[in-house]
Amino acid sequence: MNKNNLLAIILCTILFASCQNDSISPNNLPGLYENGYFVTNEGNFGTGNGSISYVSENGNVENNIFSQINSFQLGDIVQSMNIIDEKAYIVVNNSSKIEVANIDSMNSISTIQGLISPRYIEKVAENKAYVTDWGINGIQVIDLTSNTIISTISTGNGPEELVVTNGYAYVCNIGGWGLDNSVSIIDINSDMVVSTLEIGDKPNSAVVDANGDVWVLTGGYTEYDANWNVVSETSGVLAKINTYNNSVEVSYDFEVGDHPEDLTINNTGDRLFFSNGSWSKSVFAFNINDTQLPSNSLISKSFYNIASNNGYIYGSDALDYVQNGLSYRYNTDGDLLDSIQVGIIPGGYCFN
Repeated sequence: MNKNNLLAIILCTILFASCQNDSISPNNLPGLYENGYFVTNEGNFGTGNGSISYVSENGNVENNIFSQINSFQLGDIVQSMNIIDEKAYIVVNNSSKIEVANIDSMNSISTIQGLISPRYIEKVAENKAYVTDWGINGIQVIDLTSNTIISTISTGNGPEELVVTNGYAYVCNIGGWGLDNSVSIIDINSDMVVSTLEIGDKPNSAVVDANGDVWVLTGGYTEYDANWNVVSETSGVLAKINTYNNSVEVSYDFEVGDHPEDLTINNTGDRLFFSNGSWSKSVFAFNINDTQLPSNSLISKSFYNIASNNGYIYGSDALDYVQNGLSYRYNTDGDLLDSIQVGIIPGGYCFN
């Protein structure tokens, strides 16, 4: 056997052996997570088994990607994830932290501490992000160069999702463990609340449309007595905020008893999707130029959460909240394309 053939055999043997090692398997090589999308799995409360699933462009699923790459679990209740400057910012609600990881490899970079009950994170300026935090009824301002908290901003009760456009951040105050009906509007240059709009009880989600306007969805409020009988209910609302004068331009009321949630928008910014119904929900579509709420559903299935991206609608199903959940993918006509198994209580999506 000549030396070249022997060298080739040795190299192949080394490569094969390396691929058998879980710590450096092909699935863990840098660049794996450049495309595809992520599912945030809350995990069971108090157990610290929250996780991230990754779905590649060809539909292959890899669960628990953070703990596979790193030497520790994410923590208790993975609430949301956002990609900022090629880094994954993973909000872990009950563990009161944000884990920061390289988006290509999911290797841990740092941990943002000092939060209480964080919900969502959004970049607002070159080196600055806002984190909504129920624990302070406000915003934790993050320096993205050091990944530390540099200041706070008071909002309404239970700040939830937020969007940024036209120099302002629009924060949905869902009420946290109580009740609120407002959206706080923050000047992102001064970090000051410049206006508070009353939209409807329990604003839960918001999106920015193709015109730069902000659409806000509220779920309405239900009051129960000691035996869990309904005492009173308020209607949910879909409202459009004109971001040039920060006023409510149009507002649509849902039927009392319905509790719409999970507002999302297509990539062209002209078609909204949301879940609506009482205990059992369906997915509805609304064009930004429509003048009344839809009466017919697009997808007749109840989801734990929905999202939209790149011509598809995604819906998560937590099943019994104990076993691994499912994620469904539809086209924008409402046709089911596929479903996959992800982690425990899949609660959100993040697209790369």
